Amino acid sequence: MTASSSKLNEHDQIISALQQLVEPMKATLVGPSEIIVHDLTRLPNSIVAIGGDVTGRSIGDPATDKLLDAVASGNLRTSIGYRTTSPSGKELLSTTAIIRDSTNQPVAALCINRDISGWEVLHSLTGALAGLSLPISAEEEQATTEVFVRDVDELATLLLSRAVAESGVPVDEMRKEHKVEVVRLLKARGFFLLRDAAETAANALACTRFTIYNYLNEIEGE
Repeated sequence: MTASSSKLNEHDQIISALQQLVEPMKATLVGPSEIIVHDLTRLPNSIVAIGGDVTGRSIGDPATDKLLDAVASGNLRTSIGYRTTSPSGKELLSTTAIIRDSTNQPVAALCINRDISGWEVLHSLTGALAGLSLPISAEEEQATTEVFVRDVDELATLLLSRAVAESGVPVDEMRKEHKVEVVRLLKARGFFLLRDAAETAANALACTRFTIYNYLNEIEGE
């Protein structure tokens, strides 16, 4: 058996094991929740298993902006008990566990999202009835911005709009340095892992696809 086939088998075994854990893990959670497995070799459409429905996503849907950013920056790490918000506006308590193979390479992300909006209401009501301000745990105080998108086009639009907004200059007033900065932000956040990314960026920045490639080469050479 070659090293490459052994590596592939290990990857498949890890993904298969995680997929089999989804339903048992979901069954242990109280209240609205979901368990999601991302295969990081399939980015951006990385969801390969899902149990429950809190964020409205399905198998084959893409990673969140937060996960894509972590992959692009090489900053993949397990995050436990952070707060975020579902597409319907519900408060979520989330955990993302990065699963690595025997060579310490990231293979998958196992994500848990729990809808805690009902508990928030109960927490506030209990405190009001008791005349107390009940404390929130340190883990639950952590907040992050994570967007749960349904398709790659939605993810691309999100990343583009953020990068353009951060440049502080409307596209029709941008000079080269502004567009290079937008491309730099997009590259850092994993935008160019998406399908037809260069063409999408070119359309948004009113330039050609080849200009985007030139900007990327310029950034790589810095």
